[in-house]
Amino acid sequence: MNHRSVYIRAAALALVAIPVAFSQPVDPIAPTTRARSAPVFTMYVENDSFTGTDQHYTNGLKFSWLSADLVDWGQTGWRKTCVELLPFINRPDAQKNLGFAFGQNIYTPRDITTVNPDPTDRPYAGWSYLELAFVSKTPAVSDTIALQAGIVGPHSLAEDSQRIFHQWIGSARPRGWDYQLRDEIGVNVAYERRWRLYARALVQTLGVDLVPHAGVSLGNVQTYANAGGTLRLGLNLPSDFGVQLARPGSVGGSPTDDLDPRVALDRNFSLFIFGAVDGRAIDRDIFLDGNTFRSSRSVDKQPFVADLSTGVGLIAGRWQLTYTQVWRTPEFKTERGRYNNFGSITLSRAY
Repeated sequence: MNHRSVYIRAAALALVAIPVAFSQPVDPIAPTTRARSAPVFTMYVENDSFTGTDQHYTNGLKFSWLSADLVDWGQTGWRKTCVELLPFINRPDAQKNLGFAFGQNIYTPRDITTVNPDPTDRPYAGWSYLELAFVSKTPAVSDTIALQAGIVGPHSLAEDSQRIFHQWIGSARPRGWDYQLRDEIGVNVAYERRWRLYARALVQTLGVDLVPHAGVSLGNVQTYANAGGTLRLGLNLPSDFGVQLARPGSVGGSPTDDLDPRVALDRNFSLFIFGAVDGRAIDRDIFLDGNTFRSSRSVDKQPFVADLSTGVGLIAGRWQLTYTQVWRTPEFKTERGRYNNFGSITLSRAY
């Protein structure tokens, strides 16, 4: 194991442990009238070209919409019964939001110029999906249950997306898509809890907060358990649960109270920096393990993968823009290189 991987894993474990030492609840009595009436639209753009590479997790695009607070889930009959059976999200004192999203992820080997890719390298794969999410949150705790359904394989149209994008930026044409994973319907159910355990003003508008998280994903696409956290420092920090990557359950972050600069009357600007870690214990990853019921290319995956990321965020009025730089430890045993890196841009607007 290389030294950088050791450092990333150690950072992940350390940040997960921080809440034990610093757990203090945020003030639960801040007004929430304007925050409850603010739906949020978010666009995620993730690509390794931001870091000068072109391999492995090479592109992710996601568009999401998160509703304003709902008095209840807005359904009747059997639909209401089904939603009320979902755990964690039906606390009577919590804000309730519905999220909808669609997206596409693209995965390629290290060398995209070879017609017959190296069988020991990550196979070509695409994943296009729709997502429905149920979010329940208080100023201190957020629970998300998300259902993703889509398709892996040629009908994900990942090959067309990558070729069009590469033509647009003048990059090399990917030539190995004939060996991509075969068509397979994918279904994933994900749950994640996020805490805002430590949120304090240091001097006037300068503040700091800590947002640990833990979750699980189950399905034929990805099955894993994950945990990590985000530490933020800046001016007029938003009262949400931090910046997320375009992964299951990420449907944008809406304000939890009226102190958030996107809805506050006395502030409409925020500038902050953040660092985050996320560790995943992985049981299945179709993009590495290959198709579930059909023969396809595959590699031996690593059972534990960690992400270390840093970034900067800006809020101006109801708009928020963030950039995140991500370093990811090797995902399969024959992977070359110490880590993968990519950039993630999110642009959102609260209405």
